[in-house]
Amino acid sequence: MKIVAGDIGGTHARFALAELSAGEPPVVGQMRKYRTREHPDIGSAWAQFARDTGGELPCAAALGIAAPIEGEVLRFVNSSWEIGRHTLAGELGLDQLLLLNDFGAVAHAVAALPSSALAPLCGPAEGLPPEGITTVIGPGTGLGVSILIRRGDQVTVVETESAHIAFAPQTEEEVAVERAVRARYGRCSVERIVSGPGLLEIVEQLGGGARVPLQAGEVWDGAVAGTDPLAARALDLLVGSFGAEAGDISLAHGSLSVVITGGLAARMQDRLRSPLFHARFVDKGRYRSRMERIPVMLCTEPEPGLLGAAVAFRRAFI
Repeated sequence: MKIVAGDIGGTHARFALAELSAGEPPVVGQMRKYRTREHPDIGSAWAQFARDTGGELPCAAALGIAAPIEGEVLRFVNSSWEIGRHTLAGELGLDQLLLLNDFGAVAHAVAALPSSALAPLCGPAEGLPPEGITTVIGPGTGLGVSILIRRGDQVTVVETESAHIAFAPQTEEEVAVERAVRARYGRCSVERIVSGPGLLEIVEQLGGGARVPLQAGEVWDGAVAGTDPLAARALDLLVGSFGAEAGDISLAHGSLSVVITGGLAARMQDRLRSPLFHARFVDKGRYRSRMERIPVMLCTEPEPGLLGAAVAFRRAFI
């Protein structure tokens, strides 16, 4: 069976054709990516994908959406797009449609990936435990978080909005950044700090001046390469904060492992392997010894959202 797999985020909409069969991993074809700001809605990007593939699209799709899957209209935090939850299938000409949170899709992918696609970052190099709870987390335009539960042959994915809990600063520098971000927005969530745009917020509050979103790529380049000392310092703060918050979220989930995903995580993996991240991850007082036993891994699958959407569709319908 052939379907369209989609990963619809705040900055890009990604689509690919996927071949599904019972008992076999999905085979995901070439990914095509469209900037959401260049299309008025998902229908426009879908139509462009159809033109680019040169033919009629399948009448079935699984779409991971960067929004809570609830209510009549799905609204993005980081995009102006809105999606009619119960009308989209008709608008796209689909007989079968599965909508799921984008990081729910990523968790489905993690459950289906071979151990070779999960690279150790810190903690014990034991890989994904065969059973128990795994926190799946990754920064991008926002911060995605989901829970993967494996019990025997059963896989359960819990979609969460953990990125929007309040940021808990621990250092003087973090306190100053949190205070400034809270003054600007009325509240400082974890996502305001630990995300692609979060680096721009930190740079500004460290004295680098306001940066517009279009400059994000340049700031990240300078931070990762170390050619922009202020941006590199801001990235260190982001990574330390990420370690602290990932540890807090893992504790809240009761997880026995953590998988970090996404292009930004891959770019800063050297920092994620360093004490900058792990020292903050395990710094949980009386629970330090527990945190030291948790393996933290990097998902190296380039498009986990697309793969996971296809995996979720197969589990639901095949």
